Amino acid sequence: MDHFKYIYHTRAADYHRMIEHEDVDSNLSACIKALLPADVSRVLDLGSGTGRIPLILDSNKLEVLGLDLYWSMLQENRNQRNLCGGFWELAQGDSRSLPIRGEYFDVVTAGWVLGHSCAWHNDWPDQLQIVLDEMHRVAREGAVLIIMETLTTGSEFPEPPTDDLAKCYRWFENTWGFSKEEIRTDYSFHNVEEATGKMAFFFGEELASMIISRQWSRVPECTGVWSKVV
Repeated sequence: MDHFKYIYHTRAADYHRMIEHEDVDSNLSACIKALLPADVSRVLDLGSGTGRIPLILDSNKLEVLGLDLYWSMLQENRNQRNLCGGFWELAQGDSRSLPIRGEYFDVVTAGWVLGHSCAWHNDWPDQLQIVLDEMHRVAREGAVLIIMETLTTGSEFPEPPTDDLAKCYRWFENTWGFSKEEIRTDYSFHNVEEATGKMAFFFGEELASMIISRQWSRVPECTGVWSKVV
């Protein structure tokens, strides 16, 4: 099984214990909130995982639906919702075939989910076209679509970590008309040991060795945010 699929199937709680240290400066939170339309009331979060985006939003005032393919991730998402007293809804489903009527949402987000297609599918443009068509279908006129993807963890300089991701990101911009913003979403831990312990299982030994050699308790990360109004 693919490394990331295995984690999403079996280690959702560990995954959340890692990402709860991410975006220490709240740059992602500020970026997302700045992109929301003034009249936003309904948000769909694709690949919602353990709740990273719903936890940013005010689910007491918004109708938020988090959708994910992996049941274990949704279970941890529910746990996080209960811990914070949130009110968003959850559903299991495939982003290529959304169980949602058209022209309903004011915002559709897809965080750290579309880029996996570059590794999982040789025909990734065809697969992602299906997802992007679905994102457009369920969005009302004037809605905002937001895609978030990695520009490398363990570097202060934003760069796609693979050639396929670089092609994918250009495709978002040149074919689909998304605009890109680059932000820092650094992780902050109490010490080097905690940083290594919580990140190695996901990012691997290369990053773990870098954390130790550079004595990082704050691990740099760059993230791309692509958005468009439909």
